[in-house]
Amino acid sequence: MVEVSKKIEFINEDHDIHITGKLSDHGDKISDFIIRNNEGEVGPFQWNQSSLRDPIIYYEDINQDNQNEIVFINIFDHGTGIILSEAHVIAINSTEVIVEPIQEIIKENIRFLGKQVYLEDRLIYETSKYGDLKAYYDDWINYKVVNGKLIGGVRIGDGRTEQYAGYLEVEYAFYEGKYVVKEIRHIEDDEMQTEGLPLPLTIRKNY
Repeated sequence: MVEVSKKIEFINEDHDIHITGKLSDHGDKISDFIIRNNEGEVGPFQWNQSSLRDPIIYYEDINQDNQNEIVFINIFDHGTGIILSEAHVIAINSTEVIVEPIQEIIKENIRFLGKQVYLEDRLIYETSKYGDLKAYYDDWINYKVVNGKLIGGVRIGDGRTEQYAGYLEVEYAFYEGKYVVKEIRHIEDDEMQTEGLPLPLTIRKNY
């Protein structure tokens, strides 16, 4: 009988970052994450990560305090045209800083009126090509760090898989101890910025 790996470790040697997670009984999920670097150890965190994808880790100053933060993007579901993720930020003092979920930001600030999208009372997108628009919270929530900024994105469309109408993108800012919305914009596929430079990771299993 082949023994299933119980733990997995993601390592970036350049910054001495070690992230250890526990595999589920079926080996399809990773949770109980512990993060260790030269500042100490923090966790365990009950984030859910698919074992078929590696988490995406950034080590950048995203709040402009001249100290790098660890940004952990966990992907808990994925497939053809599907990615669902969460963003977690570990500050220099090894505490997790709240990131307001993008779906809450969109629901609080955006109104869909037929083929129009309003940011509060300002029209930010209108189309004649699609039907009534909505956000695909069950299909596409994606986070990344670009040019030192935490960015989240939600796909919008009219409910048919082939009818996407771009994305609502949220740029975050650090305010009163947490990451909140700074700007919301609509972007097309060809306007989407690629993600920045996540850390290269080596992986150690079976221990």
